[in-house]
Amino acid sequence: MRSQVVKSFIGLAAAVMIAATWSYAGWWGSHKSADRSTKVSLASAEKLGNGSVLPAGTYRMEVPENVTAPEVMFYQYGKLVAQAKAKVVTKTDKNPYTEVDSTKEGSQDVITEIRPGGWTEDLLFTKVSS
Repeated sequence: MRSQVVKSFIGLAAAVMIAATWSYAGWWGSHKSADRSTKVSLASAEKLGNGSVLPAGTYRMEVPENVTAPEVMFYQYGKLVAQAKAKVVTKTDKNPYTEVDSTKEGSQDVITEIRPGGWTEDLLFTKVSS
């Protein structure tokens, strides 16, 4: 009986330690940061001005606070998948929802602007010349 209780306690302790490790390592797809962030969903692959391509999917977009030309970072499942410089344009009204504007370059859509929902800022992306 005593050995069964000890085995149960050890099993429970191991499960708690594994769950804590996964949580800390971002197993659940979260990325901890002090930067401002929001979710951005793309219905099809979109290119950033620096040439990085974001496949269709949902991303966590992070923008450093109080920077007029930040390096905007895109995370998926807790991993950084792309980043690009953007210009922050502040306005008086909040964006009602997140919108992504793009232009066509050949067969590829290139992101020109993201208006995050609930923010009073727009992010303008420009093409980086090679």
